[in-house]
Amino acid sequence: MIKIIIDLFSLLTPSQRKRFYLLQILVILMVLLQIAGVASIVPFMALIADLNQLQQDTFIAQVYAASGLNSESQFVFWLGLSVLIMLFLASIISMYTTWKISIFANKVGVEISDRLYTYYLKQDWLFHVSGSSAQLTKQIATESLRVNQGILLPFMHLNANVVFVIFMSISIFIFDPIVATVGVVIFALSYYFIFKFVSRILLNNGRSISEMYEKRFRLMNEGFGGIKDVLLLGRHSEFINRFFRTGVVFAYSQGVNSALGHAPRYFMELIAFGSMISLVLYLFTSYDADLSLILPILSVYAIAGIKLMPAFQQIYNSLATIRGNISAYEAIHQDLVNSSEIKPATNKFNTSKKERSYLSPKKQISLENISFRYPGKEELVLNKMNMSIPVKQVIGIVGPSGSGKSTLVDILLGLIEPQKGFLKIDGKVINNQNCRSWQNSIGFVAQAIFLSEGTIAENVAFGLAKNKINFNQVENALKLANLEEFVTGLKNGVHTKVGERGVQLSGGQRQRIGIARALYHRAEVLVFDEATSSLDGITEKMIMEAVHKFSDEKTIIMIAHRLKTVEKCDQIFFIDEGKVADRGTFKELIEKNEKFKNMANHT
Repeated sequence: MIKIIIDLFSLLTPSQRKRFYLLQILVILMVLLQIAGVASIVPFMALIADLNQLQQDTFIAQVYAASGLNSESQFVFWLGLSVLIMLFLASIISMYTTWKISIFANKVGVEISDRLYTYYLKQDWLFHVSGSSAQLTKQIATESLRVNQGILLPFMHLNANVVFVIFMSISIFIFDPIVATVGVVIFALSYYFIFKFVSRILLNNGRSISEMYEKRFRLMNEGFGGIKDVLLLGRHSEFINRFFRTGVVFAYSQGVNSALGHAPRYFMELIAFGSMISLVLYLFTSYDADLSLILPILSVYAIAGIKLMPAFQQIYNSLATIRGNISAYEAIHQDLVNSSEIKPATNKFNTSKKERSYLSPKKQISLENISFRYPGKEELVLNKMNMSIPVKQVIGIVGPSGSGKSTLVDILLGLIEPQKGFLKIDGKVINNQNCRSWQNSIGFVAQAIFLSEGTIAENVAFGLAKNKINFNQVENALKLANLEEFVTGLKNGVHTKVGERGVQLSGGQRQRIGIARALYHRAEVLVFDEATSSLDGITEKMIMEAVHKFSDEKTIIMIAHRLKTVEKCDQIFFIDEGKVADRGTFKELIEKNEKFKNMANHT
């Protein structure tokens, strides 16, 4: 567990570590004031027990003489008030320190979430394809929160309480070594053995909590994401029952960990009362029942015990909480390590405020000897593929399922890099340095257009803050996408909400918003990946009419399974077994390629 905490601390930024060290100074100040407050009680209680001390040659008598007060009762009053002020200051500083600790821990927790979100968004396409969005969401929203609430914050409180226990123990040890040693050892060993007993349970339950979190996140994503199918197939009970079952395990594991964090308090209270009774008997025996001597000492140890008991309990709670949430740190540890190694200056996804650059093709887009296989796979998806795409033409790319079309699209978009070969724009090789400029010149329209819950304008200018949207540019893009008439007829125009995932729009309207999005960002190359395959014939015709309106100004690449979609293309590439098997116009391929002809006859 200590290794985990050290490891987590090493992953903090220099700024976070600096803030931690400053907090340590505040913690030490808090502890010293707490001890000073307890120590100030000794002379006060001694004086209450025996006012004759003011007439003797004692330190308190010297203070009384220096005070200039004529009445012993006045001196006792002001001394008591001074003790209260000292205790009040100690309490204020303690509350302030606790507040600063909570602020620090929660801020660091948020920064960890921000760090993970940044890291995940900057990963390449293969990372996201091979992973789960529910898993990533859980890491950011849940596991980072558990690290914050279950490790960082408890550690900060643990640290403060350990410092307090050490200083307080030293102070009472100086006062009476025997009593202090016995008392501290009893409490420390009691908590140690209790924690040792529950440690394994806490760890296993923590892992169970992480597992249930993931399952519940996945069920929520699947249930709400596929709500249409859930309703149609009547799968309500299946999802609800699975969600309930995970909830039972989740609640039990959390409840047990919470109970184990607080249960020892009652046992320790018994030990505390027993210790206090033993102390009273010890003092009575040692000081011959002289209350003037016993009362000050007893007051010190009573108040020290009142202070130390919660500190020991907090130390135990912190250790138990940390132990129960180690699984959360294990879940995000490697991602935190990886995120600290990212160098923004060399990352192709770097989002600086520099002017947006474009690498627009003037002559052709070329794929030269492209070969690619997915990680962990032996079979090549693309095998020495060569393709030359002229600009300002409508190009079709077709082929049977599994021929490599989707992988080819991802390479064209700069989302994945081939193991062999090159993607070139006018002879210039696309690499990490210029990939972003190339992607700025591409507009991509998928089969399923992702739409947020925002307005039409926000979806067209996807990803931009509302105050950064160029509405003239939005309207122009909508016009080119044949949506001007539809949007004009809406009460709120471009400010109309589209509903979650565009539920209030038809399939054709969603596709045309996808086209408008591509055009908004001044794309010179438009890539349509099965963009019309799920649409009816009339809607597809409207989409294609919108596309061909600007075909003389843009390079348009259409990946299609339904060959009717590419019938009017200037040139068609027929892909088969990871290679360009043939090329030509629709008519030419029908005449010379039997596979293409068979596909055309069956679509």
